[in-house]
Amino acid sequence: MGQEDKLNAAYETWHQQPSPDTMADLLDAAKPVISSGLTSFAGGNQSLNAQAKRLVARGVESYDPSRGTKLRSHLMNQLQPLQRLNQQRTNVVRVPERVQTDLYHLRQAEQAYKDEYGREAADSELAEQMGVPVSRLRHLRKFMLQSMPESSLHATEGGGSEPLYPGVAQVGPEEVWMEFIHHDSSPTDQKILEWKTGYNGKPILPTQEIAKRLGMSPSAVSQRASRMAKRMAQLQEAGG
Repeated sequence: MGQEDKLNAAYETWHQQPSPDTMADLLDAAKPVISSGLTSFAGGNQSLNAQAKRLVARGVESYDPSRGTKLRSHLMNQLQPLQRLNQQRTNVVRVPERVQTDLYHLRQAEQAYKDEYGREAADSELAEQMGVPVSRLRHLRKFMLQSMPESSLHATEGGGSEPLYPGVAQVGPEEVWMEFIHHDSSPTDQKILEWKTGYNGKPILPTQEIAKRLGMSPSAVSQRASRMAKRMAQLQEAGG
C-alpha cells in the first residue's frame, strides 16, 4: 500500500470512529505530508513539527471529499501557515546580556510582589521596588515580549496579537535594536537618531539642518550618528 493509500485509509478509519487513537494513527500516516510541508513552507524547520501536526489535525476535520480535492492536497494547503510561523520563529530577537540580567531581576520582583501582596504589581510599584525608572521597566517589557516566541506564536494562531509598539502589529529585530539604542542614548544623540532615521515619527533631516538645530558642527553630528550605527551593527551581530 502506497503512502497516499495509507493516508486515505487512516482518514476513513478516523472519519468512521473519531477518537484520539484514530487521530494519532492518522497523524502517523500523514508524516510524509507533514515532512513535505515543513520543507516547502518552513525551510525544513523541525521545531515547527508540533504546529504542523495541529494544522493537519484541523485540516482533517475540515476536509470534504465531495469537493473532489485529494486529501493530501487539502492537507498541504492547510500547512501553508508554516511559512508565516517560521518567519516569526526565526525573527525572534536575542536580547543583550545586560538586558537578560535585568529581565531576570524583573521576573523575580514580579513574583516576589505577587507572593507578598497576592496580586500583580503595577509598573510604578515594580519600578520602586527595583529602584529603576518606570520608563526603563517598560523598555524591558518590550524585550520580554520579543524573547517569548512560543507565546507570540500561540497568540498569532489564536487570531492576532497585541501590538508591541503603537501602530505596529509586529516588531522586527531592527526596530527593537533601534528602540534599545534610542533608550540608552543621551538626549542629543536621541535627537540625532530620530532626525537621521525618522524614528518616533520624526522627519528625516539633512546633517546640516540637524547640526543647526542642535547648535553643533555637521562633523560632530556625523560622528555621533556613525557611533550609533556601529553600535546597531554590533548588537545585531551579537544577537545572531
